[in-house]
Amino acid sequence: KEAPKSYEDTHALDRLEFLIVIVNEGQDGAIVKILTDNNASVAFSSHGKGTASSDLYEVFGLSNNNKHVVFSVIKESAWPAIRAGLKERFAISNYAKGVALLVDIDSVCGVSAYKFLTHTRTLGEGKGVISVENIDKKDDYQVVMAIVNDGFTDLVMDAAKKAGARGGTILTAHGTGNTDIAKFFGVVITPEKQIVMILVPKTIKDKVIESIYKEVGINTKGQGIAFSFPCSDVVGIVSDAKPVGNPAETPSNMQNAPK
Repeated sequence: KEAPKSYEDTHALDRLEFLIVIVNEGQDGAIVKILTDNNASVAFSSHGKGTASSDLYEVFGLSNNNKHVVFSVIKESAWPAIRAGLKERFAISNYAKGVALLVDIDSVCGVSAYKFLTHTRTLGEGKGVISVENIDKKDDYQVVMAIVNDGFTDLVMDAAKKAGARGGTILTAHGTGNTDIAKFFGVVITPEKQIVMILVPKTIKDKVIESIYKEVGINTKGQGIAFSFPCSDVVGIVSDAKPVGNPAETPSNMQNAPK
């Protein structure tokens, strides 16, 4: 009796990407529509707070630092259309500007979850899909994530800016620390947490993490943990920024603009 074929042998698998879009408060609905119009099965929004200095907000026409952060899982083949939609949306007005970060996903739990996320097609279908290889991706950035006790985000951003970062986005969270781990490190894990997302060039990523660790590491009152992950593409303010102030500030070093 012939052995059943694996799912990979009977279906054209599409890579999945995790998309993070940071926009001004109230702009998340337009972003979610772009995603749903391109068959994104999952899209959810969270409130956030920007940390860039007021002069940068004035430069980029952003009236306040209240943000919405949209998270979604998308198919890699859908990224060209979503990318184009985001760039068009960001160009409507200064207030509609934002930044989108794309991160590779390397595993999914269960075939059913994969089917739900991708609307899987059978082999041989899907002709005419735009090749992602034809896109000039901006993959020279990483996201630094710092998780600290409530009230210590200013120290995180001060440390990050000393290392060259320009701004970040803050999310409020609730920790569920393991009591055994807390005893091992001799610290009390407080449940009220804040997450700081900072987009930085790869070249300064290590410096930013080291600076954050020194100021708000696990053995400080901030009890911070910082890590990073690479972006496979970045769209928005990060690639559209123009030099301001000091003529030496070129678009390449103005990239980490307010979100």
